[in-house]
Amino acid sequence: MVEASILVAADDLSVDRPPLTRPSDQLPLVADRLREILINGGGFDAIYRHILAVPGKRIRSTMALACAQLRPSGAAVPLRGAVDVACAIEMIHEASLVHDDICDGSLLRRDAPSVPAAFGVRTAARAGFHLVGLALQVLARVLADNPAVFARLGEAPGVTYLDRISDLSLGQLIETLPPAVEDAAMRRHYELVAGAKTGTLFRLACSYGGTAGGLDHNQLCALMRYANQLALAFQIMDDVRDLEGGPSLGKQAGGDLDRRVPTWPVIEWLAMRPGSHDMWLSSLTPSADLRADLMRSGATRAARAVAVRAAQRACRAIDAFPASPAREQLRELSVRVVSR
Repeated sequence: MVEASILVAADDLSVDRPPLTRPSDQLPLVADRLREILINGGGFDAIYRHILAVPGKRIRSTMALACAQLRPSGAAVPLRGAVDVACAIEMIHEASLVHDDICDGSLLRRDAPSVPAAFGVRTAARAGFHLVGLALQVLARVLADNPAVFARLGEAPGVTYLDRISDLSLGQLIETLPPAVEDAAMRRHYELVAGAKTGTLFRLACSYGGTAGGLDHNQLCALMRYANQLALAFQIMDDVRDLEGGPSLGKQAGGDLDRRVPTWPVIEWLAMRPGSHDMWLSSLTPSADLRADLMRSGATRAARAVAVRAAQRACRAIDAFPASPAREQLRELSVRVVSR
């Protein structure tokens, strides 16, 4: 029944629909398609309505759509295929958030109750797995409908495809393993976690979107560099926002600090503030005191500067592509990440 609904709904996106001016203009198509795929009378409809009600910024689906339109190519998939690729990536992302909230015990997501808080941990876990299954089904259909475009899928060395999806869980696991309290080791540990937890889905959005757009190996590798640098900038800014809080955060501030997660602002604080290591390692130090000292130290400003440099490197990675609305969209994503 679910597979049939996916097949029928996909036909509503005409093959001959002319591309819109910018990939972000196509996001309403993604929103409509997600609702067609997910709300089908099944047992998880209530959860999926809850997720779709507060959709987030759709960075990954925008990325996938933009990468699919970077170069004019007769080999590219039609718009409906690119939209389905974007939906599949977005569904995997939403599933990862559900499981992230389970692992972290988060009660809020996007200023609304998290899925585990609203529906229970067991139901949330099952919904997360179901969501990934639907995403893979949608993606498999696109690949089956466009065999020539995806004929060499997975063969390009250095390009992330779904055979590396387990890196999402690896990043979650590595994050729980405390690194040595030494600056270089902590920075390497952080970059590894960011590259796995955030970078995996960014790379998948670029690899499947770029492959759908008919890009060659060198162009896909450029997109991997873009995704890695953007992921680092995104994660650092997420850490900064977690400390600064505010109404735009959408969840309780300071959660990582409470769990003693060595985020990038923490690493900057430890490097610049005498006595900070003792404060950090002591279980007697209240999180509020850590946060106050960290904010006074200028560590968040230093972290923002690192994020800006990473975003600039992301922009340089796509300089090889010709000017187009799609390339401009990827550049704007870099700006949006560090200015949010």
